[in-house]
Amino acid sequence: MTLTRWPSVTGSAGESEFGLRLATFLRGWPAFAERPGDVWLTPARHGYPAQNVYALVPGRSSRTLVLSGHYDTVGTEDYGEWQALAGEPAALSAAMIGALSALSDPSAAETLALQDLQSGDFLPGRGLLDMKGGLAAGLAVLERYAARPLAERPGHLLLVATPDEEGRSSGARAVAHDLPGLAQEHGWQVVAGINLDATADVGSGEEGRAAYLGTVGKVLISALVVGRGAHAAYPFDGVSASLLAAALVERIEAAPELADHDPAQDEREAAAPPVCLEMRDGKTGYDVTSPGQVWCAFNVLTHTRTPGQVLEQFVELSRAAAQGALLRFSRRAALARSPNAAALAELRAEVLTFGDLQERAVKRAGPEVVQRLRAQPAGTDPLADSRRIMSALAVLAELDGPAVVLGFGALHYPATQLGRAAGDRCLAEAARQHAAQLAQETGQSLRLREYFPGISDMSFLGQPTDGLTAQLLAQHTPHPAHVDPAPPDALRFPVINIGPWGRDYHQRLERVQLPYSFGVVPELLWRVCHSVLEAEQPPE
Repeated sequence: MTLTRWPSVTGSAGESEFGLRLATFLRGWPAFAERPGDVWLTPARHGYPAQNVYALVPGRSSRTLVLSGHYDTVGTEDYGEWQALAGEPAALSAAMIGALSALSDPSAAETLALQDLQSGDFLPGRGLLDMKGGLAAGLAVLERYAARPLAERPGHLLLVATPDEEGRSSGARAVAHDLPGLAQEHGWQVVAGINLDATADVGSGEEGRAAYLGTVGKVLISALVVGRGAHAAYPFDGVSASLLAAALVERIEAAPELADHDPAQDEREAAAPPVCLEMRDGKTGYDVTSPGQVWCAFNVLTHTRTPGQVLEQFVELSRAAAQGALLRFSRRAALARSPNAAALAELRAEVLTFGDLQERAVKRAGPEVVQRLRAQPAGTDPLADSRRIMSALAVLAELDGPAVVLGFGALHYPATQLGRAAGDRCLAEAARQHAAQLAQETGQSLRLREYFPGISDMSFLGQPTDGLTAQLLAQHTPHPAHVDPAPPDALRFPVINIGPWGRDYHQRLERVQLPYSFGVVPELLWRVCHSVLEAEQPPE
């Protein structure tokens, strides 16, 4: 409840203040009052104005397990009249029950929320589910571990609370750069990590009660669609970029066959299919000319596909979709008896990567002009940065439509999955064993799933650098600030996710399921941590 009362919306003053606030809170614990240096702050990545909080409870061996959770939340504007209560769970619950009970025609979501809140098993609040409930569970485990004598602590337990997960994971990316030096300085052998993020379940909780052995990855594909503007009275004098972009979105939007699926896993574990996150034309004011440029951005979740494979897939999809749109357009021109029908039938859409576009711009405008354009400071919206750069380069390159330029519009989130290394097997077995035991003790299912379904900070923890992927991302990402590979000396350790479940996170009816989240989750974390820290490293 304390963490939820501290506002920490991503990018707000509350988020910037939260790190020091949490560190001060932790230093009040008996264990840290005696060892205040075991709680410290470090800056987030690339000057982001918030701090990571580290809290260490030392053990008798060098084996170290990292508990990680983010403390930033989405905004509170969606609460409307309840906004002042967004961080007061008990008062918010009472207000919600009163308001929902008075509705004459509630929606299905509102009816379920009222039932949940009246049952006493759910509690609302901004960030209580995503993800201060998970962070609190990690803190509870840390506190209990610190209360034990050193002889009963088999290894080090390190908790890291990070900002900016809801934005660009500046906190977790900084952790990846911090850990190698910290491990060397303190003699840590980091053997595992557990992320504490939450999941949603609109049903009985069977889907939400789960530990995840990996996480989905994310590639944000940007597409600059270039057409040939024409007066609205003479549509066949050009080719509207809107037509080409609409064909691209229609082909891609939520197409099940485009969902990434690990063939070694159940098909029900497939990632969600691609979704268009943004679509806007390049016009800055009203006129009766069809758009010459339309910008799109597609959220692509991955299990096994690399960024290079995703880019190749979108090149083929774009070529087919644009060419199909041009064919239909030329047929309409013929039906309208346009004198341009024959020329339109001969048109072919050009599909380029961002790297291709940059090469053309350099040839025509020179490397210095292109370098200055890409070196402009990044803003808070990565898609806005990418759109600005790609549109400007298309002009410099004198790119004549119809064409589609594809690149990586924002930071890449790598997918993670446990492998066959000894440490991976140890962590997986601990999760499997204790999930089964707790399921038997509680009488409720608690299963293991292969991939956490939403992007998370897991992508940046325990991941070694991949030189080829980093090179590809740098080549095809418009703004250099959105390329941030793991450092060459990044620690490699397995990471899983154990966290709360609830409903409607990021929405005004966000609520956490109390018995599981405040009871089972910390107990499962406690048991898994002990098993991993106590384990003797088996042979590889």
